[in-house]
Amino acid sequence: MFYEIRTEHARAGHGPELARYMDETVIPLHREMGMRVVGAFTVIGDEDAFVWIRRFEDEADRERVLDAVHRHPRCAAMIDTVSALVGEPESTVRLAPAPGSGLH
Repeated sequence: MFYEIRTEHARAGHGPELARYMDETVIPLHREMGMRVVGAFTVIGDEDAFVWIRRFEDEADRERVLDAVHRHPRCAAMIDTVSALVGEPESTVRLAPAPGSGLH
């Protein structure tokens, strides 16, 4: 099992719009397709950053869920909207929980 911490960087001044779109459109579709989204956050001191944490059982689980999302009819419009809002590439960090973390 692993987690991904993914940070989306909106164009200057578009952070609140990106956060709303992620919360209301992007994340719900990912959840519908079976993704476990642990949390979503705005960044204190950086109104144009949005962070979401995703959990996967393994790489096959990740590929299955993302494939389902990308094949969904609503996905193309989502990609267009997010692309219009973001100002720089996202960053993703993968983490494996330590044995004592309680996140297994």
